[in-house]
Amino acid sequence: MTGTEFLAPTTPPEQGCVRVLDGAGAAGKIVGGKAAALDRLIGWGVRVPPAACVTADAYRVVAAEPPVGALLARLERGEVVAATEVDAVFHRAGLPGALLDEVCAVAAGLADGRPVAVRSSATVEDMDSSSFAGQYHSVLDVDPADRAAVAHAVLSVFSSLHHPAPRAYRRALGLADDDVAMAALIMPMVAALRSGVLFTQDPTGPAATVRIETVHGLAEGLVSGKRTPAVLLVPGGAVPDDSAEEIEPLITVAREIERRAGCPQDVEWAWDGSTLWIVQARPITVLTTDRDPFDTDAEEMTGHHFTTAGIAEMLPGVLPPLRWEVCSFVVEEALRTMFDVLGTTTPDGMASPHRLLRRVQGRAALDTAAAEAAAAHPTGRIDALGHHVRAGRARRRAVFDADVVITAAREIGREATSLSARSGAELARYQLALIDLMTRAMAAEITVAADAGAIHEGLRQLLRRFGPDSEADRLAGALTVPETVITVDSRASMAVPGGPTWIESGREPSVVTQHRAQPVGVDAAMKLIEASPRRPKTDITRWLRLRQLERLVTEARAQFERRERTKAAILSLGGELRRVHLEVGRRSAADGVLACAADVELLTVGEFRALSVGDPPPVPAILDRRRRRLRRQEQLDPLPQTFSGEDESAGSTATLHGRQLTGWAAGNGTFRGTGRRLTTPDEPLGSDEILLATTTDPSWAPLLMRCGAMVIEQGGPLSHAAILAREFGVPAVFNLPGAARALDGHRLEVDGTAGTVTILDEGRSDDLARA
Repeated sequence: MTGTEFLAPTTPPEQGCVRVLDGAGAAGKIVGGKAAALDRLIGWGVRVPPAACVTADAYRVVAAEPPVGALLARLERGEVVAATEVDAVFHRAGLPGALLDEVCAVAAGLADGRPVAVRSSATVEDMDSSSFAGQYHSVLDVDPADRAAVAHAVLSVFSSLHHPAPRAYRRALGLADDDVAMAALIMPMVAALRSGVLFTQDPTGPAATVRIETVHGLAEGLVSGKRTPAVLLVPGGAVPDDSAEEIEPLITVAREIERRAGCPQDVEWAWDGSTLWIVQARPITVLTTDRDPFDTDAEEMTGHHFTTAGIAEMLPGVLPPLRWEVCSFVVEEALRTMFDVLGTTTPDGMASPHRLLRRVQGRAALDTAAAEAAAAHPTGRIDALGHHVRAGRARRRAVFDADVVITAAREIGREATSLSARSGAELARYQLALIDLMTRAMAAEITVAADAGAIHEGLRQLLRRFGPDSEADRLAGALTVPETVITVDSRASMAVPGGPTWIESGREPSVVTQHRAQPVGVDAAMKLIEASPRRPKTDITRWLRLRQLERLVTEARAQFERRERTKAAILSLGGELRRVHLEVGRRSAADGVLACAADVELLTVGEFRALSVGDPPPVPAILDRRRRRLRRQEQLDPLPQTFSGEDESAGSTATLHGRQLTGWAAGNGTFRGTGRRLTTPDEPLGSDEILLATTTDPSWAPLLMRCGAMVIEQGGPLSHAAILAREFGVPAVFNLPGAARALDGHRLEVDGTAGTVTILDEGRSDDLARA
């Protein structure tokens, strides 16, 4: 070491409540995540300031004191205790004298009496999937000779484990408080000329781009979001010639840390004019765009063409994970069943699920190429004859299956009983039985609908031989409408099988088929035929034509009515499936493992079945992320009727009016809502509102996890708020001076991917100029 290097520790590594980090592999459960990561860096030969740790065992000694024990008992009962009161309790408990002596001696030895930083190192911190960025307290410039200052700093770090913000963060990640402890990391203060953070992969930029943010002096203001840094983007690691002297060695050491860690890293550094120090390194918890994992991958869609015709009627709207997995399976299996019965070949790759149906921005679409290939008609005479025979067999099977499921759905609705007495395993089995019956019903409905359409087309072509196309088409449509009015039960799903029911909406069920007061008879068609120059010339031919019309009309009406009854049966079965899902959801909400019964829709089928038999669901943070994606998808326009995989406008929002402001992209995705300017984290904010603030600190974490989006005037994509935004899937834009006041109350769209805020409503043109 050269220049302002630190003196080596004068005391040997401790094996008790204070440990000097020596690169030997300190365990995270003892020294916490941050200290364990630094110890690993030391072992790799990275230049790290000398460091020691007041271990989690020392924290447990303090936590066992009666005042702290009483506080923890209150927190365990669910009581909300302010951070100031938590701090007061820990400071009142104090550090044992012998432990304080040891801490002061080690701290003085680390930095030869110069000031030290006492930083948090919780056993749940700097994790691969969650950083806990800024959630815990650190104290800078502590004089190691001042026993009171050292004790105050260590106890402040310990007590921050139980502040309201990190407790909310842990709940969101499903981490139990009885599994966590806090250690305190002690390091000499670096006399930094410049410092900052480096992402080995820019989380908001293209691949292989390093992002470096720099401030003068210490980086504390940068990571807290209170200072706006200078930004350097380094594509492919190519350092610009005019860069500061520490940039090249910084990138080199950061790449080595990334290589050894096996994943992209967030590296905090300091430059004292002669030496580059690495003071922290942790995995980047969120790298990519907030892509919905239930949507079809863009690569799979490339070169394909899609349509929503027909599918948007069967599966309308945005489909939550549970509804999507059930309904897409039912429809896909129904289509494949029809193709198999017809003897048509399935396209390449059809062995895996979702080759016909795709999910695009939360909505269902049909791959037209795959469907056309599967439904291709044979061209040879013998093959055509075989196809005709198979089609007849498929029709008879569909008629039988449709009649069976219509009856079964009616009986299930009639015998519907309370589900509360059934065990979770019984509900899981019942769910499978309902899905199986819905699949059979859907296959019958699709085949019957196709047959009804074919009969209708035959009737239409027949009538066109004798009259104008418009009149023939009108008559064909009127002749094939069923006379029976078909309704659905109030317990049936309104639109999507397994979706909300009519009784949930408080509205009356819709009529599936409209009733005709005066149905059109075959006589009207015969009048058209008789008036044509091509009319039958003899009584025999007239009688044959009449019989043909009657047969076509009777068969078409019967099949159309069967199709509508089968649709109603599917929705009825869907309502029963909804009852099963909500019953499991209600039980889970009562047990406190789901926020509400409706959250069951955020689960996959596998997660639902596990939950029904008592296994835990995904942690709240994952469910919140899924919920937020659904809200954003619901704000998008419906998919076009036809589009290609390369069409990035599929499902895009309508043309927006108003001004667009550009800042720093910090949280991916888009969200529309009303902006609300807050000055403290204690003010109310709805989940459908956009947080506007000048700056934030870790105490804002509960709001940052709850808001629909955020626009922050100060800070950058690597501040604590930005890290939380990416972890919890909140669209965020930073570095828009004056925006909080100017945008307050406006209807906005925040695009965290592009870094833009668009004003959707009309406002005074000089708002920002005056802000």
